[in-house]
Formats: sequence, structure tokens, C-alpha cells
Amino acid sequence: MGARSSGSIFWDEGYVRSTQRPLNSLVFILLPLIVYHACALRYGTALLAPRDLARLLGYFGATAWILPPLLILVVLALQHVVHRYPWRVQISALAGMGAESVLWVVPLFSLNYVTGRFLVAATTQPGVALRSVLQAVGAGIYEEFIFRLVFLSLSLVILVDLLSLRRDIAAIAAVVAQAVLFSLYHLSDQQVSGGASFPWSPFIFRTLAGVYLGGLYVCRGFGIAVGTHACWNLCVALLAD
Repeated sequence: MGARSSGSIFWDEGYVRSTQRPLNSLVFILLPLIVYHACALRYGTALLAPRDLARLLGYFGATAWILPPLLILVVLALQHVVHRYPWRVQISALAGMGAESVLWVVPLFSLNYVTGRFLVAATTQPGVALRSVLQAVGAGIYEEFIFRLVFLSLSLVILVDLLSLRRDIAAIAAVVAQAVLFSLYHLSDQQVSGGASFPWSPFIFRTLAGVYLGGLYVCRGFGIAVGTHACWNLCVALLAD
């Protein structure tokens, strides 16, 4: 057999590998992240993930509003440095990541149908609709950062590097664990504690979606996982029954 072409879309130096590089993910999410925070400063936001990340940083005395988004960018940049990737942004990879993000949403509609959840009709109030769109984008970035990039990556380090588990078994265990926590994160305290009826259909859907997004993160990288999550959230915000 002949040698693999380094320019192939499928091999190590081609499209698949380049979309997984942290620098491309950083550039891919940069503009949405800036727009989200600019609008959040102007209109406010009720999104939990950036608020909780800011609270965590506040425990260490870091209270500036810019620190949560800056943390995401710094972590991605450090990942790029650690892996010694070339500092080259590939425009074709960014375009492909956007297209993939839209395509990978399709299986989520199937999960939505199977678990009995339905999209909520979008509001006709412009201000509220704008906030819904902004939160859709912000949640895609911050929830993927917390549950996939941080929790899933740390779980793999603990299970594989410290406990010496097989990587495939550790990956499955970590993906399932973060998916359950991701789903529970969207429930109220009363629903979790038993003070209100437990919403099984949404819980099952979000758990399966968490497994799916975790698999995307492992196989396709952070940027595409963020894009897919944000696209799904946009569908929920904008599409009617």
C-alpha cells in the first residue's frame, strides 16, 4: 500500500485532525463568546453555567467579570501549547466545523422524538427572543467547557493516568458520568430532592444528549461539540412545535 497523503481529509494532518486542534476551537468560539458577553453586559443574562463558573473563581478571589471567558480561552491556548501544535489557523477547518455542527444536530432531533420531549414555541417578543438566542450560544460554550472539556478531561486523567484503567473503559465511564451530571444540572433543587415531581423525559433526553455530546467531544473535539450544542439550543429557542 502507498503512503498516506498528509493532505488527505481523513489522515493525521488533514481535516479531521485539524478540527480537533485547540487553536481552531478557540478561534471557532471566539466571536460567539465575545458577542454573548457583550450582549450579556447590555441586556443581562440568567444563564447558570457562567454564573456558577464565576462563583467558583470568586472563591479564589478572582471576581472580575472577564475571568470566566478568559479562562476558557487560556485553557484552550495551554492545550495547544502542551501538544506543540503549529500556531496556524485553518479557515477550511473552521468552515467545516460550522457545517459539522449543523449536521450533528440531526441525531438530537431523533433523541428528542424518542424521549417524548418537544421544542418550545419561540416567543414573538424581540427582547426576549434575543436573550433566548444569546443564552443558547452561551450555554453551548460554557456547558461544554464545564462538563466536557474540564470534567471529562479530568476524569480521564484520574481514571487512566492515576488509576491505570483501560482508556476505552475509562472513556465510557467518564462520558456516562458527565452526562448524568449534565442532566441533573438542568433540574431544580426541588426536582432533585424530591420536593417536586421528577421530570423523567427531560432527564433521559439530556442524559442521552450528554452522552452524545461527550462522544462528539472525544471523537471530534471541543469546537464541534460546542457548535452542535449551540445549534441545538438555537433550535429550541427559535423553532415552534
